[in-house]
Amino acid sequence: MRRRSFLAAVGTAMGTAGCIGSSRPRQPFRVSLPGSDGTFPVRHTCDGAGESPAIAVESVPEPVAALAVTAESNRDAIIEPVHWTLWNVPADRGEIPAGLPRTATVDTLGGARQGQPSDGSPGYEPLCPPPGGTAEYRFQVYGLDASLELPGGAAHDDALDAITAAAVASQRFVRTYERPADADPGSE
Repeated sequence: MRRRSFLAAVGTAMGTAGCIGSSRPRQPFRVSLPGSDGTFPVRHTCDGAGESPAIAVESVPEPVAALAVTAESNRDAIIEPVHWTLWNVPADRGEIPAGLPRTATVDTLGGARQGQPSDGSPGYEPLCPPPGGTAEYRFQVYGLDASLELPGGAAHDDALDAITAAAVASQRFVRTYERPADADPGSE
């Protein structure tokens, strides 16, 4: 009888303290990316302005302290081209705005950092399949338990290793882009 009373008292105390065992649901990790129908808007490709997409941050669970983003082509290749690696975005931001500068550090985004995509310059590399081709792109948004001690301009593989080691939540998006057959092949 004493054990049951003790467990009941501990359970009540834990429930009122808001621990994981409480009946309140845990806040989900929810973000959204343009292209809800699965296609990617032209403005974020080599046929448009080529700017990075906005990512809406709808809810972030504890203990997420920072956000990170990766974007890669999903091609049948040994090495899949990398289009974007971004990390150390403050978790309290309601949005990662579109059109981030191609710099190693983004001061307007709380000092967030960007890695080097396949073309070698920090920042977002626009999606650009061959003219007349359709390509699939994978965007992954991560919730990190701490900011990363990785300098801006780091190689994608180094950044991805650090991001996955600190990830406590993530959400993946797949978007396709069908490039017009008459598109300028020089912008690939």
